[in-house]
Amino acid sequence: MSQANRRVLLQRMAALGVGTVAFQRALIAQVASTERITPEMIEQAEWIADVELDAEQRQSVAQAMERALADARRLRKQEIDADTVPALVFRPDFFYAQADEPAAGRSQPVHLRWSRPSKLPKHADQELAFASLSDQAALLAAGKISSRELTALYLARLQRYDPLLHCVVTMLEEPALEQAAASDERRSAGSARGVLDGIPWVAKDLIAVPPWKTTWGGEPFRDQVRPDLATVASRLNEAGAVLLAKVSLGTMAWGDRWFGGLTRSPWQPERGSSGSSAGSASAVAAGLSTFALGSETLGSIVSPCRRCRTSGLRPTFGRVSRAGCMPLAWSMDKIGPIARHVDDLAYVFASLLGPDGKDPTLVERDFRWPVEPQLDQLRVGITGDKLNPMEESARDYLVSRGATLVELDLSSKLPTGAMSFILGVEASTVFDDDFRQAPKADYGRWPSTFRQAQFTPAIQYVRANRLRGQLITETERKLAEVDVVLGGDDLLLTNLTGHPSIIVACGSDTTENGAALPGVVKLTAAAYREETLLHIGSAIQRALPPQPLQPNLDAALQQLTKDAVE
Repeated sequence: MSQANRRVLLQRMAALGVGTVAFQRALIAQVASTERITPEMIEQAEWIADVELDAEQRQSVAQAMERALADARRLRKQEIDADTVPALVFRPDFFYAQADEPAAGRSQPVHLRWSRPSKLPKHADQELAFASLSDQAALLAAGKISSRELTALYLARLQRYDPLLHCVVTMLEEPALEQAAASDERRSAGSARGVLDGIPWVAKDLIAVPPWKTTWGGEPFRDQVRPDLATVASRLNEAGAVLLAKVSLGTMAWGDRWFGGLTRSPWQPERGSSGSSAGSASAVAAGLSTFALGSETLGSIVSPCRRCRTSGLRPTFGRVSRAGCMPLAWSMDKIGPIARHVDDLAYVFASLLGPDGKDPTLVERDFRWPVEPQLDQLRVGITGDKLNPMEESARDYLVSRGATLVELDLSSKLPTGAMSFILGVEASTVFDDDFRQAPKADYGRWPSTFRQAQFTPAIQYVRANRLRGQLITETERKLAEVDVVLGGDDLLLTNLTGHPSIIVACGSDTTENGAALPGVVKLTAAAYREETLLHIGSAIQRALPPQPLQPNLDAALQQLTKDAVE
């Protein structure tokens, strides 16, 4: 072991306050001779973390700490000038304002124009369930259907197909029908609130909607009722949207398995729907709701939309309030819409924008929809990552419309992977009290992360965030060179930097057994360019509509019933 590495370990233990100087140096000698961190060493440090672990847990933490030490070395190899500030910004002005109890204003400029379809769509039940938000709004406006009828259709589908998909946590049948009836009354009185009035939706069950439960997908919280209505739910209430159900997420926003089982993809029910917006993506893809809200910290909108072959928007960090939504990582969480049609994402996104006096990260930016179609001047970034077949088709389409391809290298000399622990440290802080009080409860995949985070020095966390600030600036400069980036394996990078992405369901793909299902395209852009992402995504989806649009749920349900009987 080099002198520098001995010094790193000594500094880390000193920061933790682990033992006496003599003990620290003895421990360093052990690590130097074995090149390992042992369970015995972890046991010696438990007092400073104020935790008590068993032998198996010590072994797990020791292995994790060895990996963390390797990451710490990578971080420390990066020179940081004294003028480099961290990517965490102290905002006392926000908290000063709380003393005055400000009203939750919405000063954000939103310019939204509803583009009515040129002709009314069919409204047979199956077609209506998968119709776009705009088509449903046109039928409501023309009096061809009522919100109550549309709501009842989706409630029936949720009841029918949830045994297959396991996406519903709490059905809200009675309040949904009441909201729908109120919407119909407003429309009859000529006072409809806009394009979302009467449109049904479902909420990822980390969005608080009292007096109903908000379970966070976790057994320890399955009876929890949060006191305050989440801002995003409040905004949709104001717009007249009808909440059908709270839907599943993997335990505390990790994965697609929760206390109700494994949420499944409608296109491939033998597979999970990915996480953590598992129920949101599954329900929308299955035609159980017009749209949903999900959240992303590290892939939780992008991943389930890919798996469930539906569209989803992960906005720029700071554009949509997280107030009233389960925090996982304060510096990474984002709330965004999921829908089958890209245009629907725009209508929902517009309704969520604006400061609320509760989330200090919110920024004010103009949003206009729709925008004028211009593809011939686009600069489309292509990274070295392999495109999937549908992304290749999207590339060819954009080039045919005059777009220019630009090679773009989003890789960095900064140790991006070594910064990933930021999420774990912040999540461990969120759940620290609960985990200490009930360490044996079912926290899904999280316990090892919670234990490891207790041994992470504050210096390492702040240092990583100083380097993260450099990563954000570097990435924004690169993304600003193009209008959009097509494809790319950048989930960790862009979630650390807060940049927006969209998943577009389009065209046709096949599974391993030859079954047909839609393909998906991922697009990423510079900060606050949601309009660009939505515009290009909409153009791609219109040129390459998803075929087929509807999964064969009845066949899968029949097979499930048959298997249960046998």
